[in-house]
Amino acid sequence: MQDTELVDRLVNKSIEAFMVGIELYNKPTITYRIEGFSFFITNAWELMLKAYLISQHGESFIYFKDSPDRTIDLSKAIRLIYTNDKDPLRKNLEKVIDLRNTSTHYITEDYETAYAPLFQSTVINYANELEKRFGKDITQSIAQNFLTLSVNLESLNDAEIKGKYSPEMAQNSLS
Repeated sequence: MQDTELVDRLVNKSIEAFMVGIELYNKPTITYRIEGFSFFITNAWELMLKAYLISQHGESFIYFKDSPDRTIDLSKAIRLIYTNDKDPLRKNLEKVIDLRNTSTHYITEDYETAYAPLFQSTVINYANELEKRFGKDITQSIAQNFLTLSVNLESLNDAEIKGKYSPEMAQNSLS
């Protein structure tokens, strides 16, 4: 497979993962939407950034030299492309990755209002980077009004979290 064909496939899969994340987040009946969104949005970013690295350096660039069946992870792709560790876009993505990693083990849906600005920035940054790096307008795949995330404003405060969950789960969720 030629690099341009692989790049196109990765970008198209990235856009699809992005749209699934948006659709999942904006579906009010799903309680696992924060966790699901964090999985799909990080997948979308990883696919897009790998496509960009391949377009710039060739396919072999994303593979480990000592393990040619493994590719770099999202964190490595971010460090390679956004070399300034103070870059707001990079910091935003690193926070979403942290949330994705902890949401598999802890309660996160009760902090939706805290995560909403982080997620909204991630959505806007994705749309901008897709346009900048690949000349693709995400609104050709999903209506612009769907790029605004719906937020449940009825989140619990710290005392309610402590009352709702075990001491261990509450402590991990609050830290």
